[in-house]
Amino acid sequence: MAEPGDAAAARRLLGVDQQADEATIRAAHRRLMAEAHPDRGGSPEQARALNAARDLLLQRAG
Repeated sequence: MAEPGDAAAARRLLGVDQQADEATIRAAHRRLMAEAHPDRGGSPEQARALNAARDLLLQRAG
C-alpha cells in the first residue's frame, strides 16, 4: 500500500470527506488501525500509510 502524497488520497484512504474535522479523522484512523496494525495481522506498510494520511489531514485541519 502506497503512502498518500496528497490530501485527496489521504481522505480516500481514511474514508473521510473534505469537511472532516479533527475528531472524525482521528476516529477513522483508529478504526482502520484496529485491523491494519502489524500486531493485529496488518502490515507495516498499511500502518505507515494510515499514519501518514492521518498526519497530513490533521496538519491541514488545524
